Order: sequence, then structure tokens, then C-alpha cells
Amino acid sequence: MKKLKIVVEDVKGECYANYKKGDEIRVEDPVIEGKLCIYAFSALIPYITSAYRETPREDWINFVERLQCPDPKNTVIFRIERLES
Repeated sequence: MKKLKIVVEDVKGECYANYKKGDEIRVEDPVIEGKLCIYAFSALIPYITSAYRETPREDWINFVERLQCPDPKNTVIFRIERLES
């Protein structure tokens, strides 16, 4: 299993979860550490569950670097990074 670091890369508008650029969320299955907005979580969870697994190099998840919350006006852009275990 991989460890993940999800970093707030940009905030466009006013984030009601009060995310700021540079905020971090850490994932080490099955624990998530850090502030996690439930709306952003709904968008991130399919990628989180795929990204922390060992995958072949050509797997699609290896090419996903940025994700965004579903709010079209107050968008938070997240960068997902795999960390070595």
C-alpha cells in the first residue's frame, strides 16, 4: 500500500471548508489525517482508493495529478502525491 499526500494547490473563490493553499491531507490506509471537506471527499475518494494501491506503470491512476472539488464557483484544486511506504 502507498501513503498519499493530498495538497491544496489552489483555491478559486471562497472555500467554505476554509482550505488554504498548502493545506495537506495524508492518507495511510485506512486512516485519513487532516481537514477533509465532505463535498471534496466525495470527489476524491475514487482516486484515493485507487492511488494507494500498487499498480502497473501504465494504469490510469498513475497519470492523475490534480483533482478538484465539485463546487463550480468556489473550486479547490488538490494535488495528489504518492509517498513511499
